[in-house]
Amino acid sequence: MISRFASIGLAVGLLGTLGCSTVIKQTYYGVTGAHGKFYEVTVVDPPDLTIYRRVIVRPFTNELGAPVPSTVVAEINHAIPQVLADEGLFYPDGKALRIEGRIIHYTGKSGLEGSVSSVIGSGEECVCRVQLLDDATNRQIGEAICWGVVKSVVRRGPEELGIGVGKAVAKWIEKRLPEHVVDARQAELKPEG
Repeated sequence: MISRFASIGLAVGLLGTLGCSTVIKQTYYGVTGAHGKFYEVTVVDPPDLTIYRRVIVRPFTNELGAPVPSTVVAEINHAIPQVLADEGLFYPDGKALRIEGRIIHYTGKSGLEGSVSSVIGSGEECVCRVQLLDDATNRQIGEAICWGVVKSVVRRGPEELGIGVGKAVAKWIEKRLPEHVVDARQAELKPEG
């Protein structure tokens, strides 16, 4: 097993041969961690979303089977509620919005192979099809493709992918909530820091 330090050492060695832009990009990805992106399949109507004060996240499922490590699924299920709490978008009580999703694409490599792929630009990616539903009626509020992307040599793995998917879901919901609602909720709920 190659240690994290050996992977970092190899990455630093490769960075010297690949140029300054790679060093700059890897520094950026190392500081910012995973990124989240989304594409709306069914556009959310903002007034529909404002009535929900709390969120329930159902465990995401793996439609791909064996190619997706169980740790990736577990980290997605752990990260989404945590990222939403960190963003201060929902209260602990009130009418519930339910989030459900399934993994529909995954590319990831671990160890040395994963570090090298991050240096050359491919990184790790996990794509999920996500639905927002009224918890009481099962009415679909919206649907999006949300994906987490990890391009860092040092900040990688299932936890980072989970955070990336969580960031994508949070970005999608934040984009669809009216700005004054986001500001009011974050002022009240978002941790100081």
